[in-house]
Amino acid sequence: MTTLFEAKEAFGHAIRDAGMDCPCCGRWGKINPYQITSTQAKGLIWMYTNFPRDCWIDLGDAPGWLLRAKTMTTAKWWGLIEPAAKDENDAGKKASGKWRLTDKGRAFVIGRTLIPKYTFIFGNGCFGYSETMVDIRDALKNKFSYEELMGGSMRSLA
Repeated sequence: MTTLFEAKEAFGHAIRDAGMDCPCCGRWGKINPYQITSTQAKGLIWMYTNFPRDCWIDLGDAPGWLLRAKTMTTAKWWGLIEPAAKDENDAGKKASGKWRLTDKGRAFVIGRTLIPKYTFIFGNGCFGYSETMVDIRDALKNKFSYEELMGGSMRSLA
């Protein structure tokens, strides 16, 4: 017979490698690495160049290329964007749908900070980061021109 502690211990080790079914509930589990994408980097630049500091942006109104990617909100795992609080009076919604760049996100866009290349996610939680760091140009992966996207806009963080 396996104790709950032993089952949790085994599951914790397995999800860091190949993954496994939870011995308690049967649900599949694996910690997955996520890399910031070129579309996310372009989306951060879009937020930076089109909206004032601390402006909440309804991502439902974002350009089609950003909506089709459906990954912009995962930039939260690096602390680059943050969600607005949900309106408690709107029981039909899980979230507000509004996001804004953080100071770290703004610094990343203008090349003043690096972020880990990977974040490791399980369920809805972050379990760590890679040691390898990247800048905005690395994230764009030569698919987009940083200078063209910024359009000469190098506003300060102030």
